[in-house]
Amino acid sequence: MAVVKYDRMDRPKPFGVKWTVDGQRKFKFFEKATLRNEYMAKLIKQDKKEGRSILELSAAEAVVMRRCVDMLGNAEKVLSACQELRERENIIEIDGAAAAKQYLDEKSKLGRDDNYYRAIRNILGKLIARFSGNTVGWKDVDARKWGFELSDLYKPVTVKNHIKSSSAFCNWCVERKYMRYNIFKKVPLPEVIRDEVEFLSVGDMRRLMECVVERYPECVAYLALNGFGGIRSSACSRLKMSSIDFDKRGILITADIAKNKRRVYLDGYEDNLWQWLEWARKNARHGFELSKRIWDEYRGKLARIAGVRIPHNGLRHSFCTYHVALYGDAGKTATLLTHRGNVSILYEHYRGNASREEAKEYFGILPGRS
Repeated sequence: MAVVKYDRMDRPKPFGVKWTVDGQRKFKFFEKATLRNEYMAKLIKQDKKEGRSILELSAAEAVVMRRCVDMLGNAEKVLSACQELRERENIIEIDGAAAAKQYLDEKSKLGRDDNYYRAIRNILGKLIARFSGNTVGWKDVDARKWGFELSDLYKPVTVKNHIKSSSAFCNWCVERKYMRYNIFKKVPLPEVIRDEVEFLSVGDMRRLMECVVERYPECVAYLALNGFGGIRSSACSRLKMSSIDFDKRGILITADIAKNKRRVYLDGYEDNLWQWLEWARKNARHGFELSKRIWDEYRGKLARIAGVRIPHNGLRHSFCTYHVALYGDAGKTATLLTHRGNVSILYEHYRGNASREEAKEYFGILPGRS
């Protein structure tokens, strides 16, 4: 192997070295000539060492090597095949379902909420079922094809969630040597065009509050927390009255009920939320102890009786929409939502959906004056 200097003074790193491997020219450049010279010396030393080792091959070993090169095309491919075989020998074979169970158990121990756990379990169940009969190695699985199959069944946002969750699982498998590489690494994610957020009109919210007082007073607290406080439905159904500080007008979201598993104390809510919570404390204290199942059931009944359609996350979206319209301060709204990171997303989703006058009406819905 000939190793020669190859300088290009027009480059940011001008001092180069050039050599040839199996007929292909290789180049490497350095900022300093001394670094280039050191690298050249290493190449030459390595070339001499490999050359001597070749001379030490027996006749039978040389014949085998020659046959391998003839079959695969060149020496680099032979080396690559050997490395792949060695990696495969170090892979631990495990059934896909067993690996998925280990993964889910770890997530559960980390304290991920039930909704997240069920969603991931559902996705991994589909993944395992699709490639059943395989160990987790899945060397020959066409993950890209599965992505296309999902696109025929689900919306882009759902397909994206399936691919990202499957990829995270595969990365976990690679770390534990259940797989050689992540088969989803190069699977393209679909473009997701988000729909306009759906929220309740001021009239719809007013009808809901009138109906809840008359028919289901035990739901007043959670409905107010969800619609006038923006607190997630899952957190509402686990929030106890002891976490609500009526004197200081603050709400403690403990780590065990928070989506991100972080404790946070929230204050700065609008006055109408506290008036509704005071009404509930006085007239329907047991409403602060509803289970999620009962809360979901009553919320559905309430919507039907009031003749109001409550979209998915519609109450929380309503709070966001009218709070952004009222203050024009995405940071203030994000704090109450316990959002971290780029608050510009709130503007993108909610700004312009309602006027400030409508926001004043929304947060002006009060007990006895709905």
